[in-house]
Amino acid sequence: TAEGVLLARDLGNEPSNILTPEAFAEEAKSIAKKLGLKATVYDEKKIQQEKMNLLWAVGKGSVNPPRFIVLEYKPAKAKKSLALVGKGMTFDSGGISLKPGARMEDMKHDMCGAAAVLGAMSTIAKLKLPVHVWCIIAAADNMPDANATQPGNIIASRAGKTVEINNTDAEGRLILADALDYAQDLKPDYIINAATLTGAISVALGKMCAGLMSNDDDLALTICEASAFSGER
Repeated sequence: TAEGVLLARDLGNEPSNILTPEAFAEEAKSIAKKLGLKATVYDEKKIQQEKMNLLWAVGKGSVNPPRFIVLEYKPAKAKKSLALVGKGMTFDSGGISLKPGARMEDMKHDMCGAAAVLGAMSTIAKLKLPVHVWCIIAAADNMPDANATQPGNIIASRAGKTVEINNTDAEGRLILADALDYAQDLKPDYIINAATLTGAISVALGKMCAGLMSNDDDLALTICEASAFSGER
């Protein structure tokens, strides 16, 4: 468990010039190889072929193109299935809707949701837990280049829904929309999404705990019990 936590922490602390979306994908593949997991990585061409247009719209303004990463752990005696979906913004400048300069260096941490699910996947595999798990990561670099998505653009998602972009700094919900659509196609029993999605959660709860939102009260209670047991608030 500690090794999984440290993996997530180390990934979160990497600067964005080192941990690009491509580097994140290579790290995930390396971990998968060591643990005997199935690994699939979609490059920018495959992302577009899969009609993950929201992920592509966020990542196409950067010299570092986006990656879509899927790891699978499937033990023989699995009784339940789980999809872990992580937000992997390796850096978030805000795009055309540029963030203020103060504390922007912290935006290297905008991939901590993805780091958390990759750390969890590593721990699940090492503990040989009897559950079928997918680890799904949408990784991108949100930059205001000439090719960046502009406010007012309308993009069709993988699910076929159209989205009007009012603010390019609302990028997390875009990349996760395509990732969650992919996850639900796998028909897991549960989907859990981890993301640094909005600073408002820190305003509400402070810096020492995470927010939990769920449409399944029993699952939410189980997560809260695990939170109390582990000390991860």
